[in-house]
Amino acid sequence: MWDRLNDHHHDLHKIFHERIEELQKLGGLRIWILHILDEHGPQNGVEIMDSFEAHQEGLHVIHIMGINHSKRPSPGSIYPMLKKMVSENLISKKEDGRYDLTAKGREISDKIFKHFLGFHGRRVNRGSFPIENILTEIDSYVSYLEDIKKKKLVRHEKLIGLLSERLKNIQESLHED
Repeated sequence: MWDRLNDHHHDLHKIFHERIEELQKLGGLRIWILHILDEHGPQNGVEIMDSFEAHQEGLHVIHIMGINHSKRPSPGSIYPMLKKMVSENLISKKEDGRYDLTAKGREISDKIFKHFLGFHGRRVNRGSFPIENILTEIDSYVSYLEDIKKKKLVRHEKLIGLLSERLKNIQESLHED
């Protein structure tokens, strides 16, 4: 039994290091572009920059991975990278100017991000994410906020009020025909 457990630990360790090596080969911006196109589907350069910026909001884990943390990539960095990724056959540029993952790009994305797969091995997207999971996540954050000292929350009172009002409106809409 211990041998099997040790072998399993060794396998996980090996997989972890293989993923880190893959990430290092790709570089930070490539990883984000793969992730964005995988999650959102085809996008043009500006949409990719917007999605990148939206993903950066509130993310602090990026420093741990050694990826440059910038709110929004510049056109001078994104467009040359998109061109390079097209030449590497990671993405393709469609006639409408949007970029999409190629089979090779999807394979690499799946390899890197497969631990983000949802129930039954399907990729989770916001459109199909189970409502129960979303509500559970919100509940966890509310519990966190309840534990924070009130003096730290005072400066966020307006946003808390707006969120409260929006949740109240959702609740009230449930009883409308």
